[in-house]
Amino acid sequence: MSPLCVPRGQGKTINTARRTTLAVATSAALALTGLAACGTVENLSAAQKIRKATDKLGEQRSLSVEFGLDADPGVLRRASESDDPEGALSPTAAKAVGKLRVSFSVEASKPLAKAGEKDIEAVAFSVGSGKGSELLDVRMVDKTLYLRADLDTFGKTFDTPIPGADELPPGMGGLKDLFAGEWVKTDTATLEELGAGKDASGKNSGADTLDSETQRKLRTDLKSILARRVTFTDKGEKDGTDHILAEAPARALLTDVFGAIKGLSDKIPAWRAMPTEKDLKDVPNSKLGVDFALKDGTLSGITFDATQLAEPGDPVKKGDKFDIVLRFDQPGRITAPAGAKELPKGTADAPFGIDPEVLLGGAAGGSPSQADLGADGPLDEDGLRNDPVFREEFEKQLRKEMDKQFGADWENGPMGDEIEKQIQEQLKLQSGDEPAAKS
Repeated sequence: MSPLCVPRGQGKTINTARRTTLAVATSAALALTGLAACGTVENLSAAQKIRKATDKLGEQRSLSVEFGLDADPGVLRRASESDDPEGALSPTAAKAVGKLRVSFSVEASKPLAKAGEKDIEAVAFSVGSGKGSELLDVRMVDKTLYLRADLDTFGKTFDTPIPGADELPPGMGGLKDLFAGEWVKTDTATLEELGAGKDASGKNSGADTLDSETQRKLRTDLKSILARRVTFTDKGEKDGTDHILAEAPARALLTDVFGAIKGLSDKIPAWRAMPTEKDLKDVPNSKLGVDFALKDGTLSGITFDATQLAEPGDPVKKGDKFDIVLRFDQPGRITAPAGAKELPKGTADAPFGIDPEVLLGGAAGGSPSQADLGADGPLDEDGLRNDPVFREEFEKQLRKEMDKQFGADWENGPMGDEIEKQIQEQLKLQSGDEPAAKS
C-alpha cells in the first residue's frame, strides 16, 4: 500500500472529505488569486489587510504551505459509521485522520512572486499526522531526489496491517530501503530519461498555459465576482493573531467562479470538466465563512469550518470540531539527508531500478512466458493475434496474475501506475499496436 493510501475499509469517509476539501481548497486558492490584485475592494480595510498579507508571502524567498485537518476523532468515527458500519474508522485511525497534515515547502534564490522554475533551489513534500514523525518524505536538492517512507509507522498510525519491507513482492527489491524507512536517492536526470513530461508519442508535451491576455481576463472576472459576492469582516485580534472573516453564498460564488473558468476551456481543455450550474444545485446557498489569520501582517492560515455544510440528519453536526486548514510559514532549511542510499537505475524504462519485466513476472529483457502466467494462462496466441476474444482473455489472466503478486488493491499501491502501463504494453505486444475491437 502506498503511504498516501487510506486503509481500504475507510474509503467512503475519506472520499467524502476529499470532495469537500477539493471544493474548499479550490475556492480558497481562487479567492487568494483574486484578492492579491483586487482593486475593486480597496475601500474595505479588512480586504486590504488580506491582500497585503498575501503579497508579503510573495516577498519571501522560502515558504511552507501545510494542508491539514483539525477534527474531533469522535466526529470522524460517527461519520464513518454512517457511511460504512463495517468499515468504520477505529479509534486509533480516527485520531490519526483527525490530525492529518500534508506539507509542501520551497526555497528560491529570489522572492517567490518573481521566481521562475530556474530560481527554485530546493523543494520538500511530506505527509504526517499530528506532531509525530513524517510518514512520507520527499525532497529535491541539487538535482537529486530523496525519498523516505515509513510503512511500519504508517500501519500503526492508521491501525491497518501493511506488509513490511521484507515482504515486498519479487521485482520490488529496489524499494526495500525506501519502505523500511531509510532515505534513498536518485538523480533527477534519471526521472527525465524515464519519460517525465512526454506524451503517448514519446515527444515532450508542454503543459497547457494561458496567454497574458487570457490571464488578465480571468483576473478581471474573478475580481468582479469576489467584489460582488464576498463580504469581509474584521474580527479583531486573538492571541497575537488578527482574524478576518470572509463570507459568501456558497452556491452563487462557486457557480460564478467555475463559470468564469469554464469559459476559458478552449485554452485549457482540462477545464471543460469543471462543475456546471446543474452540478452545483445541491450545494447550499447559505453564507459560508472562511477565517483568514494574519500574523505580523503576513497571512499565516486559512480555516474552513466544514460543519457549516451540515444539514439536519447528517452525522456531522454544527458545533462539532471539523476544520479544514491551510497554514503558511517559513520552513527550516531544506537540506539533503545524510546517508541516503543510491537507488539502482536498472534498464532505461525501469523506475527506481525495478525492471518492468520482473514486475510482470517474466525474465529480464523478455515478456512473461506461459509458465510465468501459470496453468490458467491465456490461450495459445498462434493465429489469434487479432482475435478480440483472445485479447480479452489474455488481459483477464494478466490482471489475475497481478492480483496474485501484488494483492487485489495493487492499482492504488506505490507502483500501480507503472504496473498498469506495463500491462498495456504487454497487450500491445500480444495483440498488435491497436487493441482489437471487441465483438
